[in-house]
Amino acid sequence: MKGPGLLIVLLVVLGGVSGLGFLLGLGNAAILAALTALFCLIAAVGGPLWADLRLLAWFAPSLVLAVGAPRLLGQVSQWAAIGLLVVIVVVAGLLPVLGARFVTVGLGLGMASLFGYGFQLTGTASAGQILGAPALAVGVVILLRILMGAKDPAKPTREALADAIAAGTAETQERAARLWLADRPRRWTGRVLGGMFRYRAATGLLEIRGKHLDSAEIARTLDAAKEEAVRLADVVRTPKATDGVEPVRRMELVQLPGATARLVAALWDSLETIRSAATERDESHVDVPKGLRQELRRIELSGALSWRSPQFRHALRCGLGVALALVVASFRPGDPLTVSFLLATFAIMQPDWHDSLRKAWQRIGGSLGGAVVLALVLWLLPQGFLLPIGLAALLGGFSVMRTRPTIFNGCMVLMSVGMNATTKHLDPRYVLVEYLLLMVLAGAIALLFGFAAIPGVPKPGPAERFGTAVEATRTLLGSVGRKLRGDNVDPRTLGREFRAAAVAQHGLLAAEPGTKEPAPGQRDALENAAEALRGLSVTASSLLLRPGSAGAAAAVGEAARALGTEEVAEIPVPPDADEEQRLVLDTIAADVVALGEAARLVRAA
Repeated sequence: MKGPGLLIVLLVVLGGVSGLGFLLGLGNAAILAALTALFCLIAAVGGPLWADLRLLAWFAPSLVLAVGAPRLLGQVSQWAAIGLLVVIVVVAGLLPVLGARFVTVGLGLGMASLFGYGFQLTGTASAGQILGAPALAVGVVILLRILMGAKDPAKPTREALADAIAAGTAETQERAARLWLADRPRRWTGRVLGGMFRYRAATGLLEIRGKHLDSAEIARTLDAAKEEAVRLADVVRTPKATDGVEPVRRMELVQLPGATARLVAALWDSLETIRSAATERDESHVDVPKGLRQELRRIELSGALSWRSPQFRHALRCGLGVALALVVASFRPGDPLTVSFLLATFAIMQPDWHDSLRKAWQRIGGSLGGAVVLALVLWLLPQGFLLPIGLAALLGGFSVMRTRPTIFNGCMVLMSVGMNATTKHLDPRYVLVEYLLLMVLAGAIALLFGFAAIPGVPKPGPAERFGTAVEATRTLLGSVGRKLRGDNVDPRTLGREFRAAAVAQHGLLAAEPGTKEPAPGQRDALENAAEALRGLSVTASSLLLRPGSAGAAAAVGEAARALGTEEVAEIPVPPDADEEQRLVLDTIAADVVALGEAARLVRAA
């Protein structure tokens, strides 16, 4: 959601929650409820309706406890409250290992807990009011999420599928597969997903063959197929089946080697599969292997809960940095800028130390820019204008929080200084100087722990991390292939290999302090490689949940052999494969091709 629509939602959330809070007797905690709702909203939107509601089923009570419990515990023991907050922040730092969807979930949980602890109420509030505030916030957000998605609950899934068909990056493919699995999987979207994977695999292989053969015909075919893919993506986006969709306009080629001709036929057949699925729209449910979602979570978490996991080390660094910030804040009780200081420290720390440096610059640079604007406001306008300007900055800042982080940070200066100076009758110039000093201190603390090298942890470069992740995944696929053939593979060995592959995949994107920053092309390639390798681990797990077959074993073995190479490798699909097994094998083929392209870019940089 962007632009005016997001602003309307923010106004509804802030106004509705605060108004309901006062009506329900929350008193001063009504403002806490309204602002907590914004953090809940960050995590509540991002997937199809049913998937988001399942997520909120556990996130909502977690958020209530994360916001209320540290504040209540702080009334008994400040140090116990700090310890609980550190634990919450560490958990929030681990959540992104569950996938890109959980990045905002971890961000919302961590920021809401720190906000709930540091927010200064204008009066007293009972324990019921403090717990009731976040409970009201999540209740309103859940209701709002239902209203936002009730008309078209599967829209995000269709949009993700359409984006994957039209764009075809590893990131869009992985997002489409995850949303399809998280939603109520329908047969027609499953056929679209399978056709998309076959199309992307055929496209990648033909691009490689086109370079080897120097064939203009292949290039023209790929261009024509991309035009058809964009047209079909628009068909997939529509909420209802569309009549009269033209069949795929094929460009037939002559005088091509047999294997290339088969790939061209597969390319057009995959697009025709997408067209027929999107027009027929079989809404019956797909029989997803039982326990696949739980297996996916188990694989990802097993890799994260290890000292060798960069995400785990980041979560610990984040907890230590926030602990220091909380100790510093404890020496300034009642300071209205404590919330801004704590949130800035948490937001700057990122898994990759280069990203932490970038966030620090965005925070401090944006704050300086906001300070210049605020100085002009104080010079040109009466102080009474600070409060409405601060509220407008709050709404405008949240609407660009993800797209324009520097502007967002500048807006937060206007909001924090303007509101605190007005409501607490403080000198805005003094508050502004204090705010800037706290932002510099927050950046220093975050970078201290973001740059802190942990003794004994190696510092491999991008190419070495890529090679380690590929080799760990190849070993895993080899064992899965033997298991599918009926060989005796120790389940404990499989478990260790799943864990090692997950750890290596997490390490692709989280560089240790002191390592060389990836080149721009390398960074994108590493992100695509991480998505493809995670996809291969998931599909391998799904094959183990189904009865084994020689055809599936052969496909996994071929994938393991070609993994991370730039050679042309076709993943065989058994003639007797059912629709679900074909989808899994098509996914493997697309991931292998994406990984081959990533290997070329990583090694070339």
